[in-house]
Amino acid sequence: MMVTPGVPEGASVAAAALILLLLLRDFLPLSKLWEDSVKTSLNMGILPLLFSFGAIILYKLVALF
Repeated sequence: MMVTPGVPEGASVAAAALILLLLLRDFLPLSKLWEDSVKTSLNMGILPLLFSFGAIILYKLVALF
Protein backbone atom coordinates (compact mmCIF):
# COMPACT_ATOMS: atom_id res chain seq x y z
CA MET A 1 0.00 0.00 0.00
CA MET A 2 1.47 3.32 -1.08
CA VAL A 3 0.72 6.47 0.84
CA THR A 4 1.57 9.74 -0.82
CA PRO A 5 2.80 12.49 1.47
CA GLY A 6 0.79 15.65 1.60
CA VAL A 7 -2.12 17.36 3.21
CA PRO A 8 -4.90 14.90 4.05
CA GLU A 9 -8.36 15.19 2.57
CA GLY A 10 -9.80 16.24 5.93
CA ALA A 11 -7.80 19.46 6.03
CA SER A 12 -10.71 21.52 4.70
CA VAL A 13 -13.01 20.00 7.33
CA ALA A 14 -10.51 20.90 10.06
CA ALA A 15 -10.28 24.48 8.76
CA ALA A 16 -14.07 24.78 8.67
CA ALA A 17 -14.35 23.41 12.22
CA LEU A 18 -11.73 25.91 13.39
CA ILE A 19 -13.65 28.79 11.84
CA LEU A 20 -16.89 27.57 13.41
CA LEU A 21 -15.35 27.27 16.88
CA LEU A 22 -13.75 30.71 16.61
CA LEU A 23 -17.11 32.20 15.63
CA LEU A 24 -18.81 30.47 18.55
CA ARG A 25 -16.14 31.82 20.87
CA ASP A 26 -16.92 35.34 19.67
CA PHE A 27 -20.72 35.11 19.87
CA LEU A 28 -21.35 32.93 22.92
CA PRO A 29 -20.25 35.55 25.49
CA LEU A 30 -23.34 37.53 24.47
CA SER A 31 -25.52 34.69 25.73
CA LYS A 32 -26.81 34.29 29.29
CA LEU A 33 -25.40 30.75 29.36
CA TRP A 34 -21.77 31.80 28.99
CA GLU A 35 -19.59 30.35 31.71
CA ASP A 36 -15.88 29.68 32.14
CA SER A 37 -16.45 25.98 31.48
CA VAL A 38 -17.82 26.80 28.01
CA LYS A 39 -14.78 28.96 27.28
CA THR A 40 -12.45 26.20 28.44
CA SER A 41 -14.26 23.63 26.31
CA LEU A 42 -14.00 25.80 23.22
CA ASN A 43 -10.30 26.43 23.85
CA MET A 44 -9.72 22.68 24.13
CA GLY A 45 -11.13 22.32 20.62
CA ILE A 46 -9.56 25.42 19.13
CA LEU A 47 -5.93 24.86 20.13
CA PRO A 48 -5.39 21.49 18.38
CA LEU A 49 -7.18 22.73 15.28
CA LEU A 50 -5.06 25.87 15.31
CA PHE A 51 -1.87 23.80 15.41
CA SER A 52 -3.06 21.59 12.57
CA PHE A 53 -4.09 24.65 10.53
CA GLY A 54 -0.61 26.10 11.04
CA ALA A 55 0.95 22.81 9.94
CA ILE A 56 -1.22 22.76 6.81
CA ILE A 57 -0.20 26.33 5.92
CA LEU A 58 3.45 25.52 6.58
CA TYR A 59 3.26 22.42 4.37
CA LYS A 60 1.59 24.38 1.56
CA LEU A 61 4.26 27.09 1.75
CA VAL A 62 7.10 24.56 1.67
CA ALA A 63 5.48 22.75 -1.27
CA LEU A 64 5.12 26.07 -3.09
CA PHE A 65 8.84 26.75 -2.97
